[in-house]
Amino acid sequence: MNTGAIRLRRGQHRQGADVLIASHAAYPAFRHVFPDPRRRLQALRPFFEATVRDAIPFGSVYASTDAGATAAVAVWLPPGAFPWTGTRQARAVPTLIQTMIAAPRSFPAFMRLGSNAARAHPTEPHWYLVVLGVRPSHQGHGHGSRLVTAGLRHADRAGTACYLETSDPDNVAFYQQFGFTVVDDALPLVPGGPTHIAMRRPPVR
Repeated sequence: MNTGAIRLRRGQHRQGADVLIASHAAYPAFRHVFPDPRRRLQALRPFFEATVRDAIPFGSVYASTDAGATAAVAVWLPPGAFPWTGTRQARAVPTLIQTMIAAPRSFPAFMRLGSNAARAHPTEPHWYLVVLGVRPSHQGHGHGSRLVTAGLRHADRAGTACYLETSDPDNVAFYQQFGFTVVDDALPLVPGGPTHIAMRRPPVR
């Protein structure tokens, strides 16, 4: 039985990463950067662990559970929390070295993807949906919607816009249900790879 959205806490970054790895195994951007499926999974684990660990102190990493299992995870960041500060980047270095070891040939492209995302990020105050993932076995049961809504509540209370990017065109219709609209349909974040679609949602008062 679904028990709703909860916040992940310190020490729970690995269970968050487990969901994001399962949900992003065939994500277009990662499939291009890490073409070998085995290396892709090995490289994504430390990356997602670092992503979830970094966001947990902001109190905005949400999970949806089902029968005691974590079915979905959404990483939100509040206004001003992205791009990462130098201190946060330094804190993630040991973890990201593991990504480099797992896929050394792909690592330069992976780092360029990150730097491109930081440069292209909007400067207006906004809540940023960094990543949303639902385990394939739990898709279609409202888990993703619940976690998107959890973040939107924060933004609406503060009168702040929301922003996200996706390299999967199939995700666009899902986010449009929540009021997101496309602001750039060909954002070139992946070196030589698929473009991202940038979406924005104004606050609802």
